[in-house]
Amino acid sequence: MAKIQELLKGKDQVVDYDDVISKYPWIIKENQQCILSPDSDGLLCGLLLSKYLNWKVIGYYDGKVMLLREGQSVLNENTVFLDMEIYRRDVKSVGHHMLLLNKRHIPDSWDNFDNCLNPNNLRGYDGKNEFRLKYPLATIHLLLGILGHKKEIEIEKEAIAPLFFVDGTFKVLYSYPENVLNWLNYLDVKKENSPLKKYLCMSIIQYIIRCWLWMIFIGEEMKLVLKKKRR
Repeated sequence: MAKIQELLKGKDQVVDYDDVISKYPWIIKENQQCILSPDSDGLLCGLLLSKYLNWKVIGYYDGKVMLLREGQSVLNENTVFLDMEIYRRDVKSVGHHMLLLNKRHIPDSWDNFDNCLNPNNLRGYDGKNEFRLKYPLATIHLLLGILGHKKEIEIEKEAIAPLFFVDGTFKVLYSYPENVLNWLNYLDVKKENSPLKKYLCMSIIQYIIRCWLWMIFIGEEMKLVLKKKRR
């Protein structure tokens, strides 16, 4: 099996947010309504877009059961599904799961995802060839990158922690660091006004430094303990 470093060779492109917004202009449109996945990622997406774009949450959908406000329709042109992909061309959705099995054999009906914003699709990744390079973060991180390209995003200190644990982000960071860093680079995290840089990356760096200092402290304490035992 090829090493992750080999798979990542030549995969250093950076997203063109203007191009993404041009293709999916509804992602930054104000006063829309949305249907959320009933988990922490979906809830965070709803909170973000309701605050900065005045979106209204009208329901929840887990892939099997949907709960909608009375009188609402999923086919309304101003309705967007957040943190899930909908396989219907006339329905807008945003998700981050691997959708395409093999890009050498694209289904005839693949254009049903034309209104689906998905990071793996943006990079042309499929399950057969790039499964180990699939998007490792959550939908909220993708939306922060896109929205942060157009607006100044402010996140309270107490609200930063959920960004690390939504969809197991922190666990994935330590299990697949090369892929996470590659995707952060793709999301243009080096951009000065990027909320991902300001809140996610800086917090990661601070956490690693704190762990490193604790390791040094524990190491010194262990030396003292062992020295006393030898005596």
